[in-house]
Amino acid sequence: MHGVAGHRVATAFLVVGVCATARAPMRGQEIRLDLEPRGVVNESDLGDPGAMEPFGQLSLVEEIDCAADGTDRVFRQSPEDASRVETILGRRCRVLPPVRGEAAYVSYRVGRGKLLRPGSAYVLAVDYPEDAPRNLIVINTGSETSRGFHTGPTVGDALHPKYVDNLNESIDIPLSGRWETWALLFHLHDRFPELGLVRGPKPRTLTPEDGFDVTIAQFSARDLPMSRGAAVSRIRLLEVVDPDRLVLPLRLPPDGLPRRRIFWREEMSDGVIEGKDPGTRGLDEPIAWFRYKAEQMRFLGVNTYSKDLLEFGACQHWDSTPYGGHDWVFHGNHVKHLWAEIVALMGRCGLDVLPYYEYSGSLGYKGLGNQKRAKPLTRDDAYTHIAWIEKANADITDPETHADFKKMLDLTVIRLRSKARFAGIWLRPRSQLPVSFAGATLERFADDVRCGGAVTRERIREDPELYRRYLDWWETKRLAFLAGLRDHLREGGIEDAVVLFTGCPAEPGVGFPSWEPRLVTDRPDAWTALLERPEHRTAKGEVIRTVTVGEVVAGDLYLEALRSAGLTWGGWEVQHARPADDPERYRDVDGVMLTHAFNRLYTVASPRTFDSYRTRTGLAVVRHHALNENMAFDAGDESKLGYFVADIERAGPYCMLSEAVAVANGDPTHIGYLAGNNFGRGFPQYARRFHAAFLALPALPSTRLEGASDDPEIVVRSIRTEEHGTWFALVNVGLVAKENVAVRLPGAGPLEDAVSGLPISGAGEPIRASFYPCELKSWRRK
Repeated sequence: MHGVAGHRVATAFLVVGVCATARAPMRGQEIRLDLEPRGVVNESDLGDPGAMEPFGQLSLVEEIDCAADGTDRVFRQSPEDASRVETILGRRCRVLPPVRGEAAYVSYRVGRGKLLRPGSAYVLAVDYPEDAPRNLIVINTGSETSRGFHTGPTVGDALHPKYVDNLNESIDIPLSGRWETWALLFHLHDRFPELGLVRGPKPRTLTPEDGFDVTIAQFSARDLPMSRGAAVSRIRLLEVVDPDRLVLPLRLPPDGLPRRRIFWREEMSDGVIEGKDPGTRGLDEPIAWFRYKAEQMRFLGVNTYSKDLLEFGACQHWDSTPYGGHDWVFHGNHVKHLWAEIVALMGRCGLDVLPYYEYSGSLGYKGLGNQKRAKPLTRDDAYTHIAWIEKANADITDPETHADFKKMLDLTVIRLRSKARFAGIWLRPRSQLPVSFAGATLERFADDVRCGGAVTRERIREDPELYRRYLDWWETKRLAFLAGLRDHLREGGIEDAVVLFTGCPAEPGVGFPSWEPRLVTDRPDAWTALLERPEHRTAKGEVIRTVTVGEVVAGDLYLEALRSAGLTWGGWEVQHARPADDPERYRDVDGVMLTHAFNRLYTVASPRTFDSYRTRTGLAVVRHHALNENMAFDAGDESKLGYFVADIERAGPYCMLSEAVAVANGDPTHIGYLAGNNFGRGFPQYARRFHAAFLALPALPSTRLEGASDDPEIVVRSIRTEEHGTWFALVNVGLVAKENVAVRLPGAGPLEDAVSGLPISGAGEPIRASFYPCELKSWRRK
């Protein structure tokens, strides 16, 4: 089974709030960058024809012919003579053939002398060919953004990353056979780093008068199996003429029905505003960084804002003074009021707020986390070999831990509840809420569970049944801890507050519980011989084994992975630092959800994984991007492009492949993203249509209607309500467009597009509908 989805977003009807945007005056050549969806469309879906293009009127600032020699501008490439000019699909373009042993790039200075305006909205458009499998990474220093995409059966993320398992997957995605456009909306910063990105408060030496660098990069050949190399014909910088046109209005379910959520969290981005010296900041005013986030959300149709307030336990932009200041939690004096400003900003923009915490106990001179009250079972020094994780931890069975974290919620949520609507909180401890075997924890276990005699670490090590009972007891304490946070928020005035808990600490997501290197693919015949080559073997010389998506589903391999503790080695206790999820324990719980990790197609291909994580409140899924940290290295293993990270997505409509199949197989109510960098979408037309259709559905249980479509790859789900009619989610889980598909829906009465409110034409039986790849449609029968 393969899958995709997204839905045509026509005009919709929610005013998202007042969020001031500077109106950019028109200049240069006026154009429209029409990013129409591939395949067939229904005219009844469109509403306003202007909704077909997401940016409105644009003004051309500069166009770069990438096949030219670059002598008219700052042009760099690495290695020397790394690129060449070829003719592909009738166009001359610049190609980066994969290079053995190092990454490669070409870089152009854009906008020099073009009167660029900091804070204005721009679009960076890159034309690329879909003639062959390719990987491309685009680094835009104008907004310090690094994002990549890939076509065909390429794996996308680096095959051999430095620090983690990227959980690679290859799906034979169709190629369009034509030139396509990757387009990123961004707001221009006040100053920029050169060439690549920098980490934290470091000099940013370029100004708008100088222009900024746009770099097309790729990994080394070893990390790019099957890729024919990055290829681009032109790069355009365009200014948005009417920023108000960027806002995607959302038509949400009626009041009284629960609503769905989409949100993201960025890991390596706040360094843009961290420096005390303005010369080390990308923006003169730090709050502008978050205003741009709000504008990006309103453009993409994202309704919930999330930001890390604790990063590996460290305070991010909030004031700990009322509960002890630096004695309790160290904070940055120059940014300690920023979180309150952000909440107020999001409230004015009509966006809900879901703060994110990597809690490890309070970190201050007298902080709880520094005491490291949680202790391993077999050793006394640390749970893992990762030093920055082991600097602090907290024991969730300890009442003082409950009190400690609730004080943080008092200051960061409850105190600010009048400034914006809080959805709840998102907790991800990054291995710093481990299973504790400290003496005090063992005493609490002995008091709760009758097990005869004193409970010691030695006794637990020697008695497997006692060890099992102990883990079961600890899991009940974890649920009690999370439920206590929910109750504290609700008692503090956060109505219907939800607590999301992400146990997986890794960027790529949840791996299989095995050390065996694997590649999931729908074409093992195309990969087996390739992976046997020496250059594609692991550092240990192992051959990566292929596994099909069907085998993962049939064997419940991903379900096993989701329920497994972290793999351990060398006498460490990773399995206790990263304990297993126990989602079934939460099935009948209101307001607390363990998040189901997803990214690749195989992670969403089985309904059983979703069913295990479903709760009374709904189902939360979180996409873990792989980061690809420090993978832009030279032959000496040094970075070519500063601090390098990049989130990679599939090209075109297939950027929504996993989300679409997730709706078909599990219908989540919350979709989150763990991003490695400043978030954006290179194919926004598909993300926007999916988001609008997804959020138009109420956050209620749905039923899959078997046989509702005469095409088995068009999946239909229904959501029935007592007072507001029935909603239908229709998803194309095939990899090709579907034309004139017959759909039969239960019930009688008029049928409308839930996104636009327009009637579905020809709503007799059967209804005929067409879908592009990865399309989600939302209909409603009142």
